Amino acid sequence: MSGADSTACDCIVIGAGSGGFAAAMRAAQMGGRVTLIEENFYGGNCMNQACIPSKVLLTAARSMASISKAGRFGIQVGEATVDLEALHERKDLIVEGLRMGTEQLLVDRGIHLVEGRARLIARDAVEVNGVRIRGRCIVLATGSVAAQPAIDGIELPGVMGTEEGVELREIPERLAILGSQSWDIELAQYFGTMGSEVTLIASGRQVLPEADREVSQRLGKLLHGSGIAISRGVGVEAIRQGDKGGLAIVLAEGEGEIAVDRVLAARRLPNSSGLGLRGLGIKMKHGAVLVDEQMQTNVTSVYAIGDVAAQADGSASSMWSHQANAEGVVAAENAMGKASAMDYGAVPRCLYTWPEVAWVGLTEEQAEAQGIDVEIGKIPTAINPYAMILDETDG
Repeated sequence: MSGADSTACDCIVIGAGSGGFAAAMRAAQMGGRVTLIEENFYGGNCMNQACIPSKVLLTAARSMASISKAGRFGIQVGEATVDLEALHERKDLIVEGLRMGTEQLLVDRGIHLVEGRARLIARDAVEVNGVRIRGRCIVLATGSVAAQPAIDGIELPGVMGTEEGVELREIPERLAILGSQSWDIELAQYFGTMGSEVTLIASGRQVLPEADREVSQRLGKLLHGSGIAISRGVGVEAIRQGDKGGLAIVLAEGEGEIAVDRVLAARRLPNSSGLGLRGLGIKMKHGAVLVDEQMQTNVTSVYAIGDVAAQADGSASSMWSHQANAEGVVAAENAMGKASAMDYGAVPRCLYTWPEVAWVGLTEEQAEAQGIDVEIGKIPTAINPYAMILDETDG
């Protein structure tokens, strides 16, 4: 082994995103000596490049929508305009403040922070910046990395991922978004409200595939009603330069083309490369680290949580930051000697669209597939007094 030994600890956490933060804090709360290693920014992808920044943009878009109907409340205003530079400055300020606050919370808890990329060199040791750190247990919380979908033309100028979409300082006239996951829908609403002609292209028949079918149908109808076009059940064969400038989305099976100025194509893969996992015999599938309900790998001293992890049956992570947070608590408790198991049935799902969408537990379809008798109660938001007051009765 190379490098000098550092002080040993009870728990080494690799990655300071939502899951890693929770794991480190919980292990420290239980009296453990914790070392947290992060190669980029505290708070991870969610805080710095995805969840938090996109919510700032969505909030601005929602404010624009509210201004547009101010006359219904007797308030007369002129046409609203947006200063994108000012909006992004606010976004960056919020992210920076949260990042600094996260780091301070970790320091206040007595967690040893190390900056750099770690590599496992033993069941109980990692190497980072040429220094060897030993720990009784190791929690992998390295998250996911952006990847380009396997589509011809994906490398063309004007095609971007989620991070680039969040940082875009312009509103494209025509935008295609390939996908119908939560982040796709939220960005579709932001750009659509700000003036883009948005098309969502979903390979499946259902917008937001994880959701209850009726909820998905209702959301799709509301998105369509707001001016967002949705192409369901169709794949993308290629992206090419348009005949009159811009880009052309070539749909599979001869379904035609869609002319746009920008394309957002988001795909993420587990961030497991270069960690030295295969050398230790840690089981993986499609780059994800396989774990049980205790978040433990087949190497008993090593745990994995969040986007980098997958259940033993190979089912991939849903890539929700609050799920990673819950997994981090479970991993830390097991690592510190307290028996704990992950209950995915209690993990909520939520979108910060408008109207917001949230659910917890089984969907109607999942319950029926398990032979459970289902009773459904519905209360239309159209007759909810506060919804009527807000003039937000869709839902």
